[in-house]
Amino acid sequence: MLRILDRYLLKELIGPFLFGIAAFTFILSGSTVLFALIGEAVRNNIPMTIIMQLFLYKLPYMIVLSFPMSTLLATIIAFGRLSADSEIMAFRAGGIAFSRLVTPIFITGLLVSLTTIWFNESIVPRASHSGELLYRSFMGQQKPTIKKNVNFTEYKDGLPYRIINVAEIDNGLLQRISVAEYEKGQLARLIRSDSGRWLPTGGWEFYDGVMHSFPPDTPDRVLFLSFKKEYIDIPINPMSLHQRNKNVEEMTSKELKEKIEEKQSLGQDTLTDSMNYHMKFSVPFASLIFSILGASVGLKPHRSSSAMGLGISLIVIFIYYILLSVGMGLGLAGTVPPVIGAWLPNIIVGLFGLYLLKRLSYQ
Repeated sequence: MLRILDRYLLKELIGPFLFGIAAFTFILSGSTVLFALIGEAVRNNIPMTIIMQLFLYKLPYMIVLSFPMSTLLATIIAFGRLSADSEIMAFRAGGIAFSRLVTPIFITGLLVSLTTIWFNESIVPRASHSGELLYRSFMGQQKPTIKKNVNFTEYKDGLPYRIINVAEIDNGLLQRISVAEYEKGQLARLIRSDSGRWLPTGGWEFYDGVMHSFPPDTPDRVLFLSFKKEYIDIPINPMSLHQRNKNVEEMTSKELKEKIEEKQSLGQDTLTDSMNYHMKFSVPFASLIFSILGASVGLKPHRSSSAMGLGISLIVIFIYYILLSVGMGLGLAGTVPPVIGAWLPNIIVGLFGLYLLKRLSYQ
């Protein structure tokens, strides 16, 4: 009986869910992506074949955004029809607990959330990166391979720890490198090298250089060492410092985390990147939150039509994104930690949905 109930409820969800993906993807793509691409085509004389390819590369991201919305629509319509046809009442009269009725919906919402994270980690970054490369290739925005006078500072405990200057980077070869290392604000070591490389395993390899060490206990002494090859564990990849910064859609959460750690080591602000990192998980989990709210709203009578379900979904989604904007604003302003700002709408909407469900369970 219970397995039959699960299949029956899931069958009620599938149709509205697929309809929601198609509807919301169409709405989002038409109102944002397609409009912007047509503007680019007019301004830059981009052929329609390129525009269509760029549109297809943008679709996975639009589909990801539609998953939570579709979950909300599906639960409202499914439970609305069951409630309007008195099937919920019949289930409860047959001894099926209210919590048992909504459990398959919550599990479905969780599975959709996990699927969205997988989609967002595997498909969206590749598609977005391919689209960006196609656009930049057409627009001739490829950067030169030779970079000169690259400077950056590595921090530890809020103080400069390592100051590095590379006179030139040419196809991965570092030319004329200078490294000054500090301990508690005092110069501890100075390295100069004719050339060097960043090793894929991590760290830098220096060739044909000299090293001056300044022992803190004997300030009147300087230790001198010349070398043909020397390895130093510097965790920063100099190649990434002049590469084009990927946008959020092009990056996986792991890449974004590495970017945050690199910026922290350089003493740079990471608030925006931290917000984007946490939103890569909070927005997908809106599917679980919407399944809770959708079930509670759908259990109200007279919610069985797709048009009314779509209308209610749009209102809820509008409120959700207002809360998301507020959370982002608080997080970026430093009023609350980024993780709180990113999850704020899920917390508010989820608690409200649970409150409505609790009230309905006693009716």
